[in-house]
Amino acid sequence: LDLIEKYGADATRFGIIWQTMGTQDMKWSEEHVVAGKKFANKIWNASRFVLKQIDSPISPISPISPIVRQLEATKKSIDNHLSNYEFGQALHEIYDFFWHEYCDKYLEEAKKQPSEETNATLFYVLVESLKILHPFMPFLTEEIYQKLPLVDKKLLLVESWE
Repeated sequence: LDLIEKYGADATRFGIIWQTMGTQDMKWSEEHVVAGKKFANKIWNASRFVLKQIDSPISPISPISPIVRQLEATKKSIDNHLSNYEFGQALHEIYDFFWHEYCDKYLEEAKKQPSEETNATLFYVLVESLKILHPFMPFLTEEIYQKLPLVDKKLLLVESWE
């Protein structure tokens, strides 16, 4: 409860899952909860940037681009990890994809060359990433998802990401 009070429920949940990497005993480290808080901030800032690019409610349509192909491969890998109860590995995969591929590469490149197609891709990948991240960081992802200008929006809890 102290960690939740200090860092938030999603960051604490992230820190616990992050360290769950198989059947071995976990050597607890609060630094992973801090990393969860930083990741939550990264998700929030990326979402704010994408929302600034979108003018009106839209349906996320899957564009064809290298980042979408990477997203699809990441989804398959995460699904495999989740099917095998490898929650830590699944979280590591979505973290690496979202932070390094989506934010560090694609989003930064999109800032240099904005276009409708780029914005559609940014939006699609954000929506799909929020769906994947929801089991790991449910409060943050639901909060952001409800702010998205989506057509036919439901609760993120019942959305499918497969």
